[in-house]
Amino acid sequence: MRKEPDASREESKHDRAVKERPATRAAKGEIEIEAPVEAVWKALTDARELERWFPLDARVEPGEGGSIWMSWRNEYEGESKILKWDPPRHLRTTWEMHEGDQPPQVTDYRLESKGGRTIVRVVTSGFPTDAAWDDWVQGTVDGWAFELRSLKEYLERHRGQDRDVVYLRRRVPLGAEEIWKRMAAPGALGSKPLGAEPIFEAPPRQWTAVVEKLDGALLRAGSDPCATSETGERDVTLWLSAWGDAREHLPAIREDWAATLERLYPEGREV
Repeated sequence: MRKEPDASREESKHDRAVKERPATRAAKGEIEIEAPVEAVWKALTDARELERWFPLDARVEPGEGGSIWMSWRNEYEGESKILKWDPPRHLRTTWEMHEGDQPPQVTDYRLESKGGRTIVRVVTSGFPTDAAWDDWVQGTVDGWAFELRSLKEYLERHRGQDRDVVYLRRRVPLGAEEIWKRMAAPGALGSKPLGAEPIFEAPPRQWTAVVEKLDGALLRAGSDPCATSETGERDVTLWLSAWGDAREHLPAIREDWAATLERLYPEGREV
């Protein structure tokens, strides 16, 4: 007579495995875009399309087992392995956060078609639960809020157009509150840089706006934890994405903003 498996023993093995698994947490984002799901999928999985709303450079080896490499031309670059490739509904990627015993970071993109529109849901999981990672988790939540809005602006207003970017960072030995205080002071960047109306405000971390006079360019100002500093420094960040003819104005804006950051944060350095 065949011996049936001991269910209680199997359950106890599962329970032990769950307990031994490192505790993690996740950062989420969601947005609805007036574009068909196929267009959104392409924007997430085609290298040139990615460069029009997300990283500065991208390479994609499509399909499960393939990879997506993205770069912001600094330490924020890397290759993610593709774990799930189910067009046009589900993409899952993973990358190792650190060498050693830290769990891998996994990002799930799920797309839902809704009458010619698409709902995009993103979950990045694998962050450790200790307080040292609080800044990174919140930064990822804020980051997805901005990047998903960039995806929306690109697909709804600039689909098929190449993008140029002003990307300035200044590393400073200051906390987020002091960074924000100086940035928002009279005579600094002003309450509405380039006349932009805010669409997402999360002081002292981030301020995002659409610049209508630059044909819907997307602006982000804020401060971010520094990935490479061991002294508690932060990066003051200014980012402006522009598409089409509006790109011709970016060199002058870059020069002006670089001088402004140097004036506001003289104790810092450009990175």
